[in-house]
Amino acid sequence: MYSNLSAKQLRTYLSPKYLKNPVITGTFFLTAAGIVTKFIGFFYRIFLSRVFDEESLGVFGLIGPVMMLVHAVCAAGIQNAVTRFVAASRKEKASEAYGFLFTGIAISAFLSGAMAYVIFNQAPFIAIRLIGERRCIPLLRISALSFPLATLHSCINGFFYGQKKASIPACSMILEQACRVLTVYVLYKLSLQSGLNISLSYICVGLLAGEFSSAVFSCFMLALRPQQVECSVCRSLSFSKAKAILALAVPISLNRICISFISTIETFQLPKKLVISGLTSSEALSIYGVFSGMAVPLIMFPSAFTGSAASLLLPSVSEAQAQGNTKRIQKTICLTILFCFVLGVCCFLFFFTFADFLGKMLFDSDIAASQIRALSFVCPFLYLSGTLCSILHGLGKTGITFLFNVSSILLRLSFIFFVVPSIGFSGYIYGTLVSQIFFDFLIILALRRYLLYDKN
Repeated sequence: MYSNLSAKQLRTYLSPKYLKNPVITGTFFLTAAGIVTKFIGFFYRIFLSRVFDEESLGVFGLIGPVMMLVHAVCAAGIQNAVTRFVAASRKEKASEAYGFLFTGIAISAFLSGAMAYVIFNQAPFIAIRLIGERRCIPLLRISALSFPLATLHSCINGFFYGQKKASIPACSMILEQACRVLTVYVLYKLSLQSGLNISLSYICVGLLAGEFSSAVFSCFMLALRPQQVECSVCRSLSFSKAKAILALAVPISLNRICISFISTIETFQLPKKLVISGLTSSEALSIYGVFSGMAVPLIMFPSAFTGSAASLLLPSVSEAQAQGNTKRIQKTICLTILFCFVLGVCCFLFFFTFADFLGKMLFDSDIAASQIRALSFVCPFLYLSGTLCSILHGLGKTGITFLFNVSSILLRLSFIFFVVPSIGFSGYIYGTLVSQIFFDFLIILALRRYLLYDKN
């Protein structure tokens, strides 16, 4: 009897309940995938910094807001909506979840196709008149081809997040990043062997290849649905599901659109204000290229941990809210704040201490080193905001998240217009720090009901 009891206790100890929690296991898979993709991305960024000069990376960075805008319109809100409705679908009626998925894909396909058509055909106008850089024309056209593919696998990933099958999106992330880097590297080697000029368009071709591979993989995994689930695509599409998806997706999409729009203004105005501060146009573009292509990707590396947790927090919080489990929501919020803030403080100390070493070793750039040290102060607040936003979305509070984001970004934009011309790029760093603190304060204020909840 004693030996049997001990064996049972041992099995319980070795297989604790929390290891079976889909949020824990899902976060593990996404964190592992995030680390792998960030690791690959590190070498990719180093490779790009050695192949292209800082000004060229700045030119490529100019199309970033356009990509953000397209994702905001076509995928961001819809993916979150699909995740939420799939998570809330009845387990005994699996076809309902597929109905939300296929309806979301139909909406995204229409929007992404329209955006791809407009940007591909109007690339000269966008590049010359809006961005002010002719070299962006081929970059925009190649990137436009990837929009339908990107929105397709975003919706499918949202479906698997809702089902708490995070291993599939995790594998999709790794495959996409690997194909992107491999494509650019192969094109680079072929150009060297053939004596051709190395084109900046190779980066966008790699982006297209990555989105294609990820979309194919996601569709293949979706086709392997359980035999007992019978679901017709045509019958799954319904006006009521589309209305429900759009009701939740529109505030999130408006949030992202505003972010993208203001980011576009930032991207266009920051170099101009740096010129006013005393730099030449080439120097301003180079500083922006280092910032967007070197310093920010390095600072964002720890987001592999927080980003994966955020993806799983949304369905988990939605489920807890549907069950009326306020205590579980409170515990989730408290643990999230503790984990993200501790991670942020550790990263601040690391980046601040080793900024010179990292800037020189990875990018061979003194500018990158100074920017890494300056951005290190943002870490404790930067990693916290993404996960708390996901919790708010899980609670259905997409509208106030939108207002918080707009307020925060407008605050940062004011620093660009009024502080950067006087003190240079440091003014933008100050604006980033102040706006991030302000944003986190607003979110915690919105969650105070759950933080102050007393089960008694």
